Amino acid sequence: MKTVKKMQLPQIRLHQTYAQIGLRTTQPVQEIEQMPAELSVKQIPAKMNIELKPSHLDIDQEQLWNELNFKRPSVFSEDMAEFSKQEGLEAIAEKAQEGDQLAAIENKTDAINAIVTSKANPGPADFNIAFIPSFGSVKINYTPSELIIDWKKGGAEIDVTQHKPTHNYTPGKTEVYLRQMQDLQIDFVGGNINTKS
Repeated sequence: MKTVKKMQLPQIRLHQTYAQIGLRTTQPVQEIEQMPAELSVKQIPAKMNIELKPSHLDIDQEQLWNELNFKRPSVFSEDMAEFSKQEGLEAIAEKAQEGDQLAAIENKTDAINAIVTSKANPGPADFNIAFIPSFGSVKINYTPSELIIDWKKGGAEIDVTQHKPTHNYTPGKTEVYLRQMQDLQIDFVGGNINTKS
């Protein structure tokens, strides 16, 4: 009977560790500072100019006083001069008419008797009813007041001073480093070989 002996072969075990790298990143920094604009506003007020022209009342009573015979001396003198002139003209016309009557002897009339009779028996006097003072003898003129408003618009003067932004930028960066070294471990296990006997 044969006896079989097992022979154990040697084994090689490899244990490998891979290298690892790491990244160290610094973020970029951006700083922006914006100064606000300066605003200057100047208000110009509106102007209002008001002009008032007062009312005016004119009352003319001269005709009234003249009709009531309360005349001014100048008006009275003019009226008397006109009246005297008219009376003189009428007297001249009358005398001329009487002269014509006396001269017309061919009519064989008694001119003197006719003239005396007309003067002794004058005709009826002319008369008329009148209202004193008459309507409209007082003249009234009224000028109403006047209001004039003049506007001058105001406004606003705006002055703007702008400021540019302040910009600071720090760029980022990335650093590469070896986080883990590579490694290779070799182990030999066993060494027996099976043989037949």
